[in-house]
Amino acid sequence: MQNSNRPAWTRAGPVGLCVAATLLATVSALAWPVSAGGDAAPTGAGAVTIDNFTAKSTDGDVFTIARVEVDGANLSKDEIVKLLTPDTPADEELALARKLKADKITIPSIDVAGKDGSKIHLAGLAATHVDQGKIDALDVASVEGSGTDKGGPVAVKLGAIHFEGVDVARLLVSDESAAAALPPARLGGFTLAGLDVVAPDDAPGQSVHFAVGSIESHNDYDGQSIKHGETKISGVVVEPSPGSEAGKTLAAFGYSKLELGLTAAVKYQADAKTFTLENLTVDGAQMGAFGLSANFTDVAPALFGGDNGARMQAALEAGVASVEVKLVNDGLFEKALAFTAKQQNVSPDALRAKWSATIGQMAPLLLGGAPSTLAVAAEAQKFVAQPKNLTITVKAKSGALKAGDFMAITDPTEFAGKVDFAAAANR
Repeated sequence: MQNSNRPAWTRAGPVGLCVAATLLATVSALAWPVSAGGDAAPTGAGAVTIDNFTAKSTDGDVFTIARVEVDGANLSKDEIVKLLTPDTPADEELALARKLKADKITIPSIDVAGKDGSKIHLAGLAATHVDQGKIDALDVASVEGSGTDKGGPVAVKLGAIHFEGVDVARLLVSDESAAAALPPARLGGFTLAGLDVVAPDDAPGQSVHFAVGSIESHNDYDGQSIKHGETKISGVVVEPSPGSEAGKTLAAFGYSKLELGLTAAVKYQADAKTFTLENLTVDGAQMGAFGLSANFTDVAPALFGGDNGARMQAALEAGVASVEVKLVNDGLFEKALAFTAKQQNVSPDALRAKWSATIGQMAPLLLGGAPSTLAVAAEAQKFVAQPKNLTITVKAKSGALKAGDFMAITDPTEFAGKVDFAAAANR
């Protein structure tokens, strides 16, 4: 089976994988992966240099690489050429990628010219200690792409990208049983110095601008289990054209664009089998912030392993000890209140009173009617009256609620009997 029916930017074997990895890692940095350092290729392995490589896929896309340098290679020059060739059969390509070992791979530039007029330019690719799907470090200086979609122009720019502890060995195994014996795809660390995308919006002639200022993800590990991990994503911008439906919706709320950021931190103690979501916070300019933290018990190390059955069993045996949600308002509540009031043709004060009454009546019912839920409703009403911040905490009475406990619950009253609720507004 040929792989020429894949999108142009993925049809250059490992070259395309490097580009794909930059985009994939941007949305998966919160996976808290395990670092997997690779060993160097055997001493005495060869050096391979390929100059002026050009290939044309059956779809008409042209791939150009001025120079490839592979130090300590365990593949021949012909085998590396097959890896770079876009129409190499998929099974053969996977087998070669799975086999590849090298001390260092350097590619100053990669250019892809699509038959449809699209272009991709990747600069400064360098990988060290490549070992059968594991890479100690992978760097890309920049990526730029352009093309068309929905009849409009598309432009993509990525700044410097750095990966540590890459392990995609599992993705290079087509046999499911063999793949199950390997750890999930992992990434020990990741940084991105900027992402900028402009693409057509749904409306003709309209566009949407998406940007990320930076991403940083760093983790410490004990074997396959994470010990501590932190991720920070800053400068996220979503800016639709004013004439698009998204732009009009944002304008109705009083925004021309969304400006967001995210921070997250986790901690795992293998001896105690405790996993803590120390912080997950999403904040927005002139909006506020949403924060989440949680404590889990009886979390076996198998949860971070490669065996799917063992991971599922570990998840079922784990328990939720507590969950805390925190809302901080910095303008979003008032904008949402004004927008909804206009939609319902009522005054904001009247709608605020309606929301407060609804919370007082419905929150205790939805939460099972326990005495502590009345206090939660009262604090939520304080927040509605003067929206500054609101923190809601749920703790298991027996130490932790496990999956079996949740599945046995048939109505809110049973749930309320197993947990304690607490809330605090504007403190």
